[in-house]
Amino acid sequence: MTQLKDTDPMSWGVHKGTPMQDVPARYMFWIWTEFGFEADKANPIADYIRRNLTAFEQEYPDGIWRKK
Repeated sequence: MTQLKDTDPMSWGVHKGTPMQDVPARYMFWIWTEFGFEADKANPIADYIRRNLTAFEQEYPDGIWRKK
């Protein structure tokens, strides 16, 4: 799996083509929960979210980012 960098483009959805660092945390939270990315170890977007959880939690604190 190739690790996405902040400057790499989002590969799909309404933010397709947007640098990963500019995709809103609220949208990242939506795909994190809606598509089961919490448990996905092979998806590059899930990996990107997982590696940046602290930043996403600060930007969108209303989201529950970690499984209990």
